[in-house]
Amino acid sequence: MKQYFSYFKIWFIILGVLAVLVGGATLVKYTTSDRNNYHAPEERVYDYADVLTDSEEEDLRKLIADREKRIGCDIVLVTINESVLERYGFTENTDSNWEYCMQTYADDFYDEHRFGYNTDFEGDGVLLLDNWYEGENGSEKGSWLSTSGKVYRRYSTRMINSLLDDVYNLVDRSPYRAYRAYIEDIYHEMGDDNSAGSMMNPLALFIISLVVAAIFVVSNLKVKEGTKTTVASTYVENGSIRFNVKQDKLVNKFVTSRVIQTSSGSGGGSHSGGGGGHRSSSGAHHGGGGRRR
Repeated sequence: MKQYFSYFKIWFIILGVLAVLVGGATLVKYTTSDRNNYHAPEERVYDYADVLTDSEEEDLRKLIADREKRIGCDIVLVTINESVLERYGFTENTDSNWEYCMQTYADDFYDEHRFGYNTDFEGDGVLLLDNWYEGENGSEKGSWLSTSGKVYRRYSTRMINSLLDDVYNLVDRSPYRAYRAYIEDIYHEMGDDNSAGSMMNPLALFIISLVVAAIFVVSNLKVKEGTKTTVASTYVENGSIRFNVKQDKLVNKFVTSRVIQTSSGSGGGSHSGGGGGHRSSSGAHHGGGGRRR
């Protein structure tokens, strides 16, 4: 028995380490964060455009409250039905003017309400501003995402556009489902669900690992030693020692050189965080982006 444990001790060590890691992952997965910023209001759903029912607003509030605790980020939704161009004194309805006004509105709303899960200035959080205004000077319908803190550091321009795609695919048919998609996108990206390993329940992962290791151990119970490739008479022939000597001789040498081209561009910028980085009127760092619909 002692020899048995000695032979398989490496696998017992591996199983032990695996159990500790999976147990730790389970604790991390189901641990919630304590909020440190008490200056921000409790409200998270500002449906000024009145596109949600009372029950839908309440459902979104409950969902946001749960997700915020899990990822440690404020998640805010603001819907409006007004001309942001007139609000900031623009007469021309151009894309650049619209983008400036939506960005300013979203950032200022976030800063003035002092959102941020960890702190009330540049705190961790995100705000989606959705405008439903269609006026005489042209439509201003569209969304803007304002990111702050670790959401800003996490979200790239590509990720922002992907989130907006999810919202736009649903918003005209069901604003409620579109805003749920926004909340869940933030949750999955900012939580541990964005890792491949968390796609599987930690307990299931441990059981599978245990079964695989057990199969390996059982299948090797009878393997006590390696197969012998030599015996006492292997190198003895007719009473004399025999050695087979092989030599490799260098006959010629060819050297090939190749120039590897490298790109001079920065590359990968759309995949790194900090998408749309800028400073708001209050001087806070924000990221984000948006477009019309």
